[in-house]
Amino acid sequence: MGRIIAVASGKGGTGKTTMIANLSMALGLLGKKVCAVDADLTMANLTLHFGLEDTTKTIHDVLMGEIDIKQAIHTTRYEFVYLIPGAFDWEHVAKADPRDLPEVIPKIKDEFDYVLLDCPAGLQMDAMSAMLSGEEVLLITNPEIASISDTMKVGIILKKAGKNVLGFIFNRYEPHKNGISPEIAEEIMEFPLLGIIPEDPKVREAALSGMPVLVYDPDTKASRAIIETARNLIKTEEEL
Repeated sequence: MGRIIAVASGKGGTGKTTMIANLSMALGLLGKKVCAVDADLTMANLTLHFGLEDTTKTIHDVLMGEIDIKQAIHTTRYEFVYLIPGAFDWEHVAKADPRDLPEVIPKIKDEFDYVLLDCPAGLQMDAMSAMLSGEEVLLITNPEIASISDTMKVGIILKKAGKNVLGFIFNRYEPHKNGISPEIAEEIMEFPLLGIIPEDPKVREAALSGMPVLVYDPDTKASRAIIETARNLIKTEEEL
């Protein structure tokens, strides 16, 4: 039986969507069958990281009652990695009700080892609906205090809602800059630190090329850190 993990953050701009694409790829490379779901219904940018051309069946169509969620699962060019994309047009966005996500997402649990939900940032209704669709939560933050503080609040609220908050990923870290260190971030967050992803220009280059950085440059420092983070995520299976 698979794991449904909502990937959440307190603020936009943390690199959450890019991280989900790369974490899905990393889990696939480690032999796990993964489905990334674009649960950010208004932005729907996850598809761009996989270079997927056919997005005629989306999570929006599922929420509009037009198709079953299993019909929205798309293969990608990467082994073990699947995607449920979001629609780009406003008509779909206006008609899809995010409050139905907690009902439809569990229907694919048995199809995959991991289902990763790309949730909107913050605590608005659409974000909460997406995050509550997961059984577990993975938080993404940057080294800035506002990002850490807001993401911590999201984690606390979801923990009170009964969700298992696995920990957080410290993304876009630059040790030579005057940012908050991973150790201090872990003290503030009060959740386990599962990975430190360094700032790496290769990540942006890969995104512009429509592919995960693990494919674009497997040996770059960010790619190595993401693989290690995926291993740490797999280790949390032992705690369930």
